[in-house]
Amino acid sequence: MNRAEARALVERQARAWECGDLAAIVADFASDGVLISPGGCWQGHDALRRAAESFFAKAFDVQVVVTRVLLDRDEGAAEWIWSETSRTDGRRSTVKDAIIFNLRDNQIVSWREYFDTAAFRNM
Repeated sequence: MNRAEARALVERQARAWECGDLAAIVADFASDGVLISPGGCWQGHDALRRAAESFFAKAFDVQVVVTRVLLDRDEGAAEWIWSETSRTDGRRSTVKDAIIFNLRDNQIVSWREYFDTAAFRNM
């Protein structure tokens, strides 16, 4: 995978989350792929799908702006600005998110997100 393809993968993930497209969210991950964020750790397609379903039960109107994607062989980094609205109280939250990812055969085997959880405290 080259940098343009890595950016396309990150953009696909961004659009999938914006649309709530569970199949597309899972599709870029290897069958044993893992997603790690301050909210937890999920491995495998079934766990990833359940995590996304749980997220969308709590939030909607996701908007993601990809600002940077780097790639070094099968390791990459991305930065994006994530916004969402809470289903509980309608509060809009925005956070800058850094992501470190690893690839195998052009699929995500690990995706680790780093962001300040204070933006989402009351969600």
